[in-house]
Amino acid sequence: MKIGSVSDDDDDDDFWKKRERRETNRSDRIELMKKKVNKMKRFYSNNIQTNFIYLENEEAQHCAKVLRCKENEIVEVLNGKGILYQGIISSIQKHEVQITIQKIVKEEKENPNKLSIAICPTKNPSRIEWFLEKATEIGIANVYPIISDRTEKQSIKQERLQQIIISAAKQSGQLFFPILHPAQKLSSLYNTTSLQFDNYFIAHCENEKKHLKDVYLKNETALLLIGPEGDFTKTEVETAVNKNYIPVSLGNSILRVETAGVAACVMVQMMND
Repeated sequence: MKIGSVSDDDDDDDFWKKRERRETNRSDRIELMKKKVNKMKRFYSNNIQTNFIYLENEEAQHCAKVLRCKENEIVEVLNGKGILYQGIISSIQKHEVQITIQKIVKEEKENPNKLSIAICPTKNPSRIEWFLEKATEIGIANVYPIISDRTEKQSIKQERLQQIIISAAKQSGQLFFPILHPAQKLSSLYNTTSLQFDNYFIAHCENEKKHLKDVYLKNETALLLIGPEGDFTKTEVETAVNKNYIPVSLGNSILRVETAGVAACVMVQMMND
């Protein structure tokens, strides 16, 4: 055998090694396909009767047109208020899908998500949409879009944001969907949320403050105010403090509005787990 040449035995070894890798990859792909096939499709409905669930409008179209579900297919349905159902599709029509309830898969009597956030809409709508998606996945009870003195975006697209909540909750399996409240002025928020929470906090960039994790008490409900891109004004902070809101920090870094919201969700969720 010449130096640098390959023997027949070496050829055989390479052949079997390559074949083994191909078979392994093929086996992995098959297992992945099986998992995808076996993963039950999940939907949301607020029209749930004693024995039947009805998917309507966007959810019905998503079921029939996008996912191409068939009659007699088994699916899961969230009601957004603590219950995950399993059922079998009994009929598919143009704007409505009927599902026969088989059983309750999971049920939570009380919302485990204790944090609510009042947050100013961002100038770029995609950033507040990102916050809402991630906050829903992590877990949040209420979202209050608020208009403060320095808020540049004065309105929100309620229906679009609601669809983002539904999509994120279905993906993450959150049994309780956050309640998205209509946008309101900061001054109005104090009246609409008075005495609803155990704790009230305001996150802002001025002065020395205690960290949220050092003042939040485990498993208590809390409302956190997060200001606009230019922060709350000094007057707004003083007004909140006079209404018993505790000033807090979310860390040493200056965070974007949407990042601050997600960071707060993570902190509180980890403390309550």
